[in-house]
Amino acid sequence: MHPSFNLVSIIKTLLKWKWMILIATIVSGIVSVLVSVFVLKEYYRSRAIIYPINQGITDRSTLFSEKGESQVEYYGTKNDVNRLLEIASSSPIVDFLINHYKLAEHYNENKQSKYWRTKVKKKFMKNFSVIKTEREAIEISIMDTDPNLASEMVNMAVDKVDEHNKEPVVKNKLRIAARFKEDVEIKRQELDSITSKLNMLGKVYSINVKTDDKGNSMISGPSAEGVELYKTLQQQQQNVLVDFNKMSTLKSQYELSAKENVPSVYVVEKAYPAEKKDKPVRWLICSFSVVITFLLSVLAALLFEQLQFIRQELKNA
Repeated sequence: MHPSFNLVSIIKTLLKWKWMILIATIVSGIVSVLVSVFVLKEYYRSRAIIYPINQGITDRSTLFSEKGESQVEYYGTKNDVNRLLEIASSSPIVDFLINHYKLAEHYNENKQSKYWRTKVKKKFMKNFSVIKTEREAIEISIMDTDPNLASEMVNMAVDKVDEHNKEPVVKNKLRIAARFKEDVEIKRQELDSITSKLNMLGKVYSINVKTDDKGNSMISGPSAEGVELYKTLQQQQQNVLVDFNKMSTLKSQYELSAKENVPSVYVVEKAYPAEKKDKPVRWLICSFSVVITFLLSVLAALLFEQLQFIRQELKNA
């Protein structure tokens, strides 16, 4: 190294190259301004804040509890939050948004090119964010050059997350309701069969049925054996009727609890079109460019002077 390569020599070098350093710095500033203004697109961020709702509040046992007020918590647990995080960033949600809003055309990607879907998805994921906040909520945000489109996509993402989150629960309730519906039909047929037998038995044995003021049935007839058979069959009919009514009630309750218009997320903050761009931050880009260019110019000047000194030393050797 140059023996006199100290602060004084550095200052001398900088003074020698000051105009080149200054010109490079000014040019860098002008170029960065032009690029940030005319080349870089403005992106606007929209976001929504949601909390999971405890889906247990729509359970049949909760909706039709006979033991007084239910103590089920309204909001979900940390497990519900983590599940929503996975759903929100999953391929079904992302692919739906890309296809629904025709982002390939929006991003000017040629569908005839190879791997265009992968390219579109990468561009989208750079501007798509799903995070857990400090207060255990979920923030879904999207940046786009169109502020209206950004907010619309976020709100649609929230709707699809809600739909996917409650889908397995709703389907399970509907499956149970369908099973009860089958059992109800079986009991109905059994009830019809017993009723037909009672009618036939009543005609064969000339059974006379009367109801007293308290609603009790008074069964009489000329044949004691026929009366006993009728009473036995009537009791069987009552037992089947109790089961039929119970299953019909359960079927109706499960169908009601499976109503899909009951949300599984609570929207604290709905997305709206941003008035102010999120990026680029032009002053930061310009400042960074100018500082970096200045430092590189200074370093280049010092290195050039050092190389000149080394060459001179080699010639004199």
